[in-house]
Amino acid sequence: MQAQLQELSRHYPLWVDDWYRFVILRGMRLPPGFNYDTTDVLIEIPTDYPSVPPGLGDSRVYVNSGLRFYNQPLAEYRENTYPDYPTFGFGPWAWVCYRTISWDPMRDDLIGFVEMLRADLTNPPTK
Repeated sequence: MQAQLQELSRHYPLWVDDWYRFVILRGMRLPPGFNYDTTDVLIEIPTDYPSVPPGLGDSRVYVNSGLRFYNQPLAEYRENTYPDYPTFGFGPWAWVCYRTISWDPMRDDLIGFVEMLRADLTNPPTK
């Protein structure tokens, strides 16, 4: 996990929870069509990571609240949802809901997960 966080920190300012419950990436660039240029991303780390990917089950992925894509709310996006712990002035948050994630614990990692999230936000379904 340390090597993955170190690699992510080369691309994003990071804030890591002392107990590794979550990591916050600051300023992930959003593609054209969004009402913001960037968003912060809070990734909850599953207790059984890397066997289980972030964003499924009890672990969630959050982005800044208020995101719109071509002035439409995102379909898999739950406004006004927050982690069960303080995020120390970061947020407000909205949950990005994943039903399934293709994940191979021998190959995939946090860096690939962030890239998957960025790809998913390239042309997201809207309501």
